[in-house]
Amino acid sequence: MERRIRKKWKLAVVGGCLFIFFMILGTCSGGVFSPFPCLYLSSFNGKVIDAITKEPIAKAAVLAVYYKSVATVAGSNSFVVDAQETLTDEKGEFNISWKMRWFVLCRGDSRGKIIIFKPSYGVFPDHKQAKAVGENKSWPSPNKYIVYELPKLKTIKERKRNVIYGADPYSGISYEKRKLYIKAINEERRSLGLRLESIPNKER
Repeated sequence: MERRIRKKWKLAVVGGCLFIFFMILGTCSGGVFSPFPCLYLSSFNGKVIDAITKEPIAKAAVLAVYYKSVATVAGSNSFVVDAQETLTDEKGEFNISWKMRWFVLCRGDSRGKIIIFKPSYGVFPDHKQAKAVGENKSWPSPNKYIVYELPKLKTIKERKRNVIYGADPYSGISYEKRKLYIKAINEERRSLGLRLESIPNKER
């Protein structure tokens, strides 16, 4: 009798552990049975080069913006849920690692869009001559090494248009998660005599 009770307890413990494991797994994959709020942010890595000379572009701001889509009566509605950023190194290369955000309201997988800005260059993906080589221009694949080509802008008019209409600062993202991007934009705005993007007082 005692052996049967122990055996039942062992089975119950093993079953409980398996249940918890699969529930957590469901969380990480954005499954229906996900009990914990967890958001997966895809990685982006690659190289940024001059579209004409093919030389690497160092210190370009690379901002990854992550979206979630929600089905509504009027159709699908997308909204920003998180962001990550970095700068390219002397070789023009960058790496934004994948991350798991725990205890957030929006769980599961998110779609990522990458924006690249460097003063005096056309912003990716909005400038018509900026491109992700061999990939979809506006939504290049995450988790894959991609070469991005940015065109050098020749006139003041081109640069003003680029920074005003192309380099959207994504005001819905907190300043802490896009400070490198805003710094690059303000560097260009300052050189062109334009009004700077606003930043928190404590960061001035």
